[in-house]
Amino acid sequence: MERVAIFGGTFSPVHKEHIAVAKQAVKELNLDRLIVMPTFLPPHKSAPTESGQDRINMLKLAFLGEDKIEVSDFELQKKGTSYTYQTVEHFSNLIDGKLYFIVGGDMLENFKHWKNPERILSACTLACFDREYSDVDFEKEREYFVKTWQKDFVKLSYVGKNMSSTKIRVYNRFGLDITDMTDQKVCEYIKANNLYQGDEYSEFVKKSLTIKRLIHTAEVVLCALKKVKELGLDEQKVVTAATLHDCAKYIDYKTVDGFIKDDDLPEPVIHAFLGAFIAQNILKIKDQDIINAIRYHTSGRVGMSVLEKLIFVADMLEDGRTYEGVDTLRQFYQGDLDVCFRECLKEEMIHLINKKQYIYRLTLDAFDYYVTKGEK
Repeated sequence: MERVAIFGGTFSPVHKEHIAVAKQAVKELNLDRLIVMPTFLPPHKSAPTESGQDRINMLKLAFLGEDKIEVSDFELQKKGTSYTYQTVEHFSNLIDGKLYFIVGGDMLENFKHWKNPERILSACTLACFDREYSDVDFEKEREYFVKTWQKDFVKLSYVGKNMSSTKIRVYNRFGLDITDMTDQKVCEYIKANNLYQGDEYSEFVKKSLTIKRLIHTAEVVLCALKKVKELGLDEQKVVTAATLHDCAKYIDYKTVDGFIKDDDLPEPVIHAFLGAFIAQNILKIKDQDIINAIRYHTSGRVGMSVLEKLIFVADMLEDGRTYEGVDTLRQFYQGDLDVCFRECLKEEMIHLINKKQYIYRLTLDAFDYYVTKGEK
């Protein structure tokens, strides 16, 4: 009786936590084989930017020397949307023994929305691992599984660290170090094959920002991307606005021809207005929403668009921020953006008052409009 598990995902690219989960599952489930399965087209995510063959190649490098772990191109060859029920039914018919399907614990909460969940559970047993900072109630989910499908799942002891393929792609686009996120051979493959390259905007900020500010910029991109699907925003617009929000941080406005600074513009806000000027006049961005998101990401204003609010909030809440109260604001970010935006405006006003700093008129107007009057 063979014991086999399938570990599916986009793996775009594979990262260290994927590798750790896979190795732990082999030990904990006493597997004869673990099949790592890159999807062709995931049902709930954007299509990977690199080829299926690149993802296969990187997975093979990551698991080189792991005799019980193999990489399958079944879903890539099958093409179309990669539905789990089809994959597990296919492999269930091929093996004589026990089949598991490995998922993160956060997926349990949405499992009922997967296509044909009952067929998945008829063909295999879910093996779940938890993640850092997760609030999944595994006992509650177990009760729901038993009540709804008369099936249980296996809870692995492994707790995954905070890591994502998106972070690798974003960091690489800014030329930042990714060696602590994935296998060294995978890093070399990414570099050799020019994967996850940036564009003219990331190239601009790579030349104009310090490493510390580049990391901040990358984290703002990552923070903003968490809300893209929920808000129905264009991903490329969000990435561009977040990439350029601090593009003028270290540029002296006096050296930029054509830029005129208003007399009442406070020092901490100049870079935002200068950045918008550079985006429009030097980088030739025509989308006014992107330009406004750059211009008002520090001051705010009355009548902000969804994109403007998102960049304003992401700039305050990215993972590198450590000020008192940021964790509470991040809890708001998991809910409604407008609520979180108002709380961030409150925090900014408190900060400026405590520091006895000049408060720009646009910020005062925004606070009165969104916080005092409760407008959206």
